[in-house]
Amino acid sequence: MDCHIRAAEPRDSPHIMAMIRELAEYENITHFIKLTAEDLHADGFGENPWFQCVVAELPESERSETGGPFAGYALFAYSYSSWTGRTLHLEDIYVSPIFRGRGLGKRLMRRVAQEGLKSGCSLIHLSVLKWNDLAIHLYRSLGAENLTEDPGYQVMSFKEEAIRSMAKDDQ
Repeated sequence: MDCHIRAAEPRDSPHIMAMIRELAEYENITHFIKLTAEDLHADGFGENPWFQCVVAELPESERSETGGPFAGYALFAYSYSSWTGRTLHLEDIYVSPIFRGRGLGKRLMRRVAQEGLKSGCSLIHLSVLKWNDLAIHLYRSLGAENLTEDPGYQVMSFKEEAIRSMAKDDQ
């Protein structure tokens, strides 16, 4: 597939947001999306970016197939592990359905791995829905280990209401 994998630019925000919505539709979780294109732009391309993103840019000749300039994206942020040090958290990787099966997911993952290594990361963390066999197969083929199976981790999160409740004074 003749896509150019490159770092996302501020002007890409509306297209990335559209792909985030497509991913949420694919995963049947659109009700979780609270983010706007403006939020994405401010958080990723402001003075202190909270995330990084790479996009798979289509050649001009293939853009009419999707109506957009991209075939996919990967969005990630850096974190820290008390066991291994610098860590990369892969939040999203998405390839448009019409471009799946052409090695684009592997190319996006390669670029994410390269970015992680450049930043001194020794670990990439990600979550995947248990029914998403295509993604699970891709990750396993690239060497990922399923931490749900061994050592038995459960992935948890605190939503904003729980964070606010937890942060209240103990009085």
